[in-house]
Amino acid sequence: MKKYKVCRLVDGEVISPFQEHIYGTESRLFGQPLVFKFDNSNEECTNGFYATDADGIIYSLNKHPDCKVYEVEVGGKEKIFDEYKQRYSEATFIRRLTPAAVRKSIKAQSDKMDWNYYEACYPIDPRKINVPLDREKALSLLRAWASVRSSVRSSVTASVKYSVWASVGASVRASVWASVRDSVWDSVRASVRASVRASVRASVWDLVWAYASSLFPNIKKWKGINHADGVNPFQSGIDLWMMGLIPSYDGKVWRLHKGEKMDVVLKISKEDLTKEVEE
Repeated sequence: MKKYKVCRLVDGEVISPFQEHIYGTESRLFGQPLVFKFDNSNEECTNGFYATDADGIIYSLNKHPDCKVYEVEVGGKEKIFDEYKQRYSEATFIRRLTPAAVRKSIKAQSDKMDWNYYEACYPIDPRKINVPLDREKALSLLRAWASVRSSVRSSVTASVKYSVWASVGASVRASVWASVRDSVWDSVRASVRASVRASVRASVWDLVWAYASSLFPNIKKWKGINHADGVNPFQSGIDLWMMGLIPSYDGKVWRLHKGEKMDVVLKISKEDLTKEVEE
């Protein structure tokens, strides 16, 4: 039975991404049947060989920068928990997939699903979006985003299946969140107090949740927030992301960041943002 296994490849050694088990040297591993001590209990992270179908690759795809995807043949005893956790007693590594082949498999799987699995595996990096700044549009979106951001985490958590969100969140976090977060902080560290660092980072993380919500067009009603059916209440945050704009908030001032280094391109106080709405 063909499955996919995500592993680290370090100095020629194939290593499991979570437990750091060394399967062997890649050049000698292919075609060699492996037998594992197998735990048939309901405990998830225990003895056995873990592999998934294409819809489970996301669980560990972006865990390390040196992760590779292998085609494997599995057999023997099995314990299936969900699409992300499947345990077997026997396995044979067949080949390492090229990045293009991995994308092709994920795209084919995504086309069968009711949410955007492909983009969850390969999130859009806002730092690489190069479009001119539309100040008025950006301000309008920022006002809308400021009014809903407090609901985004609880709403997404309640609306998306836990195991799916855990994998999507981990993928986006590993792919773009950490680098965007650090770039944003680097751009403001000289002008804000270190004590508001958590607030700045939290505001960036809120936008990540909004972007992730765009991957689920199948959800027509988001829990915990009033909105029209079929309309994503966090669309303002999604639109900012797609314009390459990342908002940060230190408790008093909103900033919009843009570009590879997340430079500040717009700065406005909370009061002035509200005042513009009233005017």
